[in-house]
Amino acid sequence: MTRIRQPEALALVREHFRPLAFTAAMDSPQTIHAMLLDEHTGESLVLTGLPCGTSVTRDQLAALINVIELDIAALRPLLLARLRRDKTAV
Repeated sequence: MTRIRQPEALALVREHFRPLAFTAAMDSPQTIHAMLLDEHTGESLVLTGLPCGTSVTRDQLAALINVIELDIAALRPLLLARLRRDKTAV
């Protein structure tokens, strides 16, 4: 099973959520906190306790993206709607 180092994994997450700005840092050895920012509107969302070790599998990376999307949908649905609209427009 191939593992992806955290910096590369977070770069993939950043790319997934583009055009939103995505930043993340370690909370603990197994969790991160992250911020997503819509630079056009200034709307942001901070998430804590997201599961992410110092290296992850592809399945763990997909689960992390899914958790982030679910949190955005629950906490800032308009942010997720804009993200999806911008992705389909490209």
